[in-house]
Amino acid sequence: MTAGADPLAYAPTSVPHPGETLQDTLDELGIPQADLARRTGLSTKHINQVIKGTAPLSPDTALLFERTTGVPATLWNSMEAAYRTQQARAEESKALASRVDWLGRFPLAELVKLQILPNREKTSANLLKLLDWFGVADPDTAEDVWRNYRTAFRRSTLQESAEGTATEYATAVWLRQAELQARELAKNLDLLPYSKHELAALLPRLRALTLTGQDSWLEELPRLCARAGVAVVFVPALPKTRVSGATRWLTPEKVMVALSDRFKRDDQFWFSFFHELGHVLLHGKRLTFMDDSENLRSKAHADPAEDEANDFAASTLIPPQHAAAYRRLRARPTPFTLIEAFAREAHISPGIVVGRLQHDGALEWTHGNNLKRTVTLN
Repeated sequence: MTAGADPLAYAPTSVPHPGETLQDTLDELGIPQADLARRTGLSTKHINQVIKGTAPLSPDTALLFERTTGVPATLWNSMEAAYRTQQARAEESKALASRVDWLGRFPLAELVKLQILPNREKTSANLLKLLDWFGVADPDTAEDVWRNYRTAFRRSTLQESAEGTATEYATAVWLRQAELQARELAKNLDLLPYSKHELAALLPRLRALTLTGQDSWLEELPRLCARAGVAVVFVPALPKTRVSGATRWLTPEKVMVALSDRFKRDDQFWFSFFHELGHVLLHGKRLTFMDDSENLRSKAHADPAEDEANDFAASTLIPPQHAAAYRRLRARPTPFTLIEAFAREAHISPGIVVGRLQHDGALEWTHGNNLKRTVTLN
């Protein structure tokens, strides 16, 4: 079943076993069960079991019935498959009925808003829909899949009081959205095999997009990165996730970079983007799940790869050739016309410069935010 398909589509609650059709056919033809047994070489007992549905109708038996009744073997096989599938579906529903409380771990209101679920009810039907959307067999398998993803996250708890507690379930929803969007993008764009050289060569053009408006870079980022085998997707932030960006390899030759609009400002957005590219360029396919420390802006990370990705983003946005000018600006960041002048010289968005100065303690967090651009992915 494809992800996002309705798990209840073409699944009637009752499917007759092929034995019923067989008996109707025998009655119409005037053939007793004993006569059918003689004609097919099967025992009367086996014929009776097939008719009652207690014995499966095998492909070999279907061929025998085709010769003796004129009903094509493909039809007998189709009826048998439909019946056995319905039986298996009923057993699955019975088993999952005890797991509907698992739904309560998810942001159900958001799932309804995203049209992943039709309502917030904890029902077997909704559980099946959610499992189908995730493309997994059952809740335990789903959790195993999430925990074994080789994924690097840029996530922090800076706004915990405002956004609530992060959960792996809300994060799993966000990441699944990103994955489905990336796979769809790979179909519609010419997503070439990953090339480290090509991605590195694109960095100046990608950096220049910080000067453009959202309407421009929403199209340009995915288009440019596709040349290097990177599927860039934008997924609005979900409550309780606090995820700014994620990197995950879709195949050995295709990588996804997903970005959210958690902070709604261009400095955070672009830093997250180049942070994720740092993971791709520096750490390749050897990615593990990584959280930022409690405070992104002032504390070191337990995993050096996360610090390396941060350093990569910082040096890409404000490269070494502008380091001396930036140090002078950091010593005297006001009036704000000095920030705008440095941004013009460095060919970068003024909001990114403000964010860097705030991070470095040269500006209060409340100062200069009018120079930042709003990023909204809804």
